[in-house]
Amino acid sequence: MRFAFVDESYSRDRYFVGAYVVHDDQLAIVKNAVRNALGYAKGFGIGSDAELHGYEIMSGKNDWSLLRGKTRAAISIYRNALAEIASVPGARAFVEGVDIPRLNARYRYPQAPHQIALRHLLEKLNDYASRVGDRVLVIADEVPDQQAHAMRMASYQSLTTGGYKPSKLSRIEFPITFGKSAESPGIQCADMIVYLHRRIDANEHLDERAANTARDLWTVVKPLRPVVRRWDP
Repeated sequence: MRFAFVDESYSRDRYFVGAYVVHDDQLAIVKNAVRNALGYAKGFGIGSDAELHGYEIMSGKNDWSLLRGKTRAAISIYRNALAEIASVPGARAFVEGVDIPRLNARYRYPQAPHQIALRHLLEKLNDYASRVGDRVLVIADEVPDQQAHAMRMASYQSLTTGGYKPSKLSRIEFPITFGKSAESPGIQCADMIVYLHRRIDANEHLDERAANTARDLWTVVKPLRPVVRRWDP
């Protein structure tokens, strides 16, 4: 069994949903990787009860407020955390996104960007599970109206996902489980990956230095062989 930990990151123009996927016998290693990352952050004064959240680390928010204005420290912590996440044997990363302005321009009554990106991600996870001959249990960060999301996703096994390549997601275990990121090291890993990819891809008008930093950090996750896509309707 594979576990796919899922989180989202979005701006006005882009919505991304990402998954950090590991084999079930690697869960203890994932937990230890996050513990090591937070141990490294402790050297910068960060409390041991902090969670790995990409936006908060880079913005110096909440548990990471000591990093406000300390860009080099934030980047060092982020890089170390990504290295720990990417070191888990056999772990993979998948990111699916949608261009929101193009979605709204093409459809009079478009589906919610989160619903679209999550559906595309589940299709990608299902294809991956088919290739490796396994099944996938999805654990996603808590979102508003999550029970409706879970029911909608479960309906795909009888109605298919629709679209260009409809799928019944036969390799996905339903219902999807929603959990708190504080209780799930895997969700925190997914957060770090999907936030960074959005920073690289989204229309946030990063200055050249910030854009170069984001791209450089992304090279650290190469061992995860990330598969990323943005749907531009």
